[in-house]
Amino acid sequence: MSDIASGYGQPLSHQPLPRPQGHARWSLNDLSTELLTLILEQLRDLDARSIATARLVSRRFDHLAIPIAYNELALTDRVLDPDFERGFPRVLQHIYAHTNHVIVRSNLNPGRTKAFLERIHQLSTVRWRYVDRSLRSGHYWVPWDILNPEQTRHHNTRLYVENLPLLSFDSEPYNFYLRAIPVLLLVSLKMPHPTPPLVTRLNSLKQLLLAARRLETLHFEDRGQGTQFTFEGAERLPPLRELSLRSYDWRHSPEEVARHWDFSRITKLQLVSVPVFSFMSSVNYLDLANLHTLHCEDFSAHLPDLRQEATAALYVLIKNYVRALSTLSINVHTAQFPVDALLSHAHSLTSLRLRDYTGFGEEDRRCPTLYHADVLLLSQHLQHLHTLELDMDTAYTDSPAFLRAICCFPALHTLTLHVQTVIRPYETILEGQVDRDYEVAMSTLQFLVSTRHAVGGPAWRSITINVGGWKRVMVRRLNEAWRSLNDRGIFAERCFVLESDCSTGQLSFREEVPIEASRASTPEQVQDLDERR
Repeated sequence: MSDIASGYGQPLSHQPLPRPQGHARWSLNDLSTELLTLILEQLRDLDARSIATARLVSRRFDHLAIPIAYNELALTDRVLDPDFERGFPRVLQHIYAHTNHVIVRSNLNPGRTKAFLERIHQLSTVRWRYVDRSLRSGHYWVPWDILNPEQTRHHNTRLYVENLPLLSFDSEPYNFYLRAIPVLLLVSLKMPHPTPPLVTRLNSLKQLLLAARRLETLHFEDRGQGTQFTFEGAERLPPLRELSLRSYDWRHSPEEVARHWDFSRITKLQLVSVPVFSFMSSVNYLDLANLHTLHCEDFSAHLPDLRQEATAALYVLIKNYVRALSTLSINVHTAQFPVDALLSHAHSLTSLRLRDYTGFGEEDRRCPTLYHADVLLLSQHLQHLHTLELDMDTAYTDSPAFLRAICCFPALHTLTLHVQTVIRPYETILEGQVDRDYEVAMSTLQFLVSTRHAVGGPAWRSITINVGGWKRVMVRRLNEAWRSLNDRGIFAERCFVLESDCSTGQLSFREEVPIEASRASTPEQVQDLDERR
C-alpha cells in the first residue's frame, strides 16, 4: 500500500522515488498495542456504537476491540433467552470471556441470571437495579441467591445496589435486607426517590450499613424534613468515600459523629435539604480535607435563621481546610461569602455553582449578586473552570461588565445564568406586545456570543438563561395579578437555551417547556418531582 502511495502519478514500470525519512507515511497500525487500546477505550466512552465500526478496520483492530466492546453488559431478557445461545453462540463466547461488569435488573428470571453469571470468566462488578419495591423475585432472595459465593470470592466481585426500596423490618423475625444482599460484596448503595408510605424508622437500613464494611458509596433519599439514624453503643458506619443525603434531618452532635460516623476517606459530599449548619457544627473539618466534590443546598425549613452561620462555616471549610475542589455547588448568602475562598482552588476547580438563598421566585425581592469585579478576578485565576452557574440581578451589578467578565474565563464553555423577569404583573400588557423576557434573553445571548468571539477562548457549548426561578416541574406564581397573566399565556418563569451541536458546531436556540404541576400539589411534592427529573 505504501509503495502504491509513494508512486502515485508515476508510470507503473518505474521504481518509486524514496521518500525523505522524515515524511514516511503514518498509520494508526503503527501505534503500540497499549496506545491503540487506550484510543479504542476512549472511543467507546464517547460513542459505544463506534466500537462495532472499529472492529471492521482490520483483524488487529477487531482483536483489540472485542474485549473493550464486551467489557460491560446490561443483561436483558433476550440475552437470557435459551434461543439466544442457539442463534448467537459467538456473541455469548465473547461475553463469557471478556465481560467484567454486568448490570442486572431485579425483574429478570433469577434462575437464568444465576446460571449466566456463573459462566462469566472474570466477574469484577455486578450492578443490581431494583425496579419495584419488592425484595423478592420468584423463589430467590436477590441478589444473594443469584451470586455464586465461591465465584465472587475468587473474583473479588464488587456489588453495586441501586434503587433499594426503603423499608422497615423491625416487626419481622429477621432483617430482609441482610437476607437479600451479600454485605461482604457491597461497595455502593443508592436509595430510590421514596414513595409513600414514608419510613420513619431506619434501623433495618442502619443494620445493613453497619454490616457492609466494604461500603464506599451511600446515597440516601427521604421526603420533606426527613429523618435520621439513631445509633447505640459502639455502632460505627464504614468509612465512606461518597455520601449523598437528601432530606435527612441531621441532628447529630459532635460526639455522635465522632463515635458513629467515619469521614476519614470522604471525597464526595452532597447535602440537599439537609440542615447545613447542623452538619457543619458536628463534623471535624480536618476529615473533609480530601473532598473533590461538595454540594450543599438547604432549601428546607431547617432553621433558616442559621443560614448566615452556615455560610460562614462553608467559607472557612472551603478556604482553609479542603485542599483541592474540582466541583463546588452551594447556596449561600452571597454578600457574606468572599470569593477568596474560591481562589484557594484555582488550580483544581472545573465546575462552580454559586447561588444565593434568595433566588428569583418573587419579583419584588432583589437577589444578591457577585460584583463584576469579583467575577473578573475569578476569571483571571480559575484557569480550568469549564462550567459556571450564577445569579445576575441587574439591580446589584453592571450587566455588560458582569457578562464581559464571564466571557474572560479561559476554559468556560457551559453557563447558566439566573435572572429576574422584567415583567411587572400590575402593568398593562397589550395583546401582540413585544415579549420582553424573550428580547432580554436574546440580547444577553448575542452579547455573550459576540464578546466571547472578541476575547477568544473556547466556543460556547451551552448557555442557559433561567428567568424568574423556572423549574422543570413548575408551580406558577399564585397571586391574582399573575394568575390573570398566566391565563393569557404570559409567565414570569421562562428558560431559554442556546446549544452548540457537538458534530457541526452550529448554535441552536430553544425555549424549554415545563411540566405544569397541579395547583393542588404541595411544595414538597413539586420539589420531589423536579428533583426526580
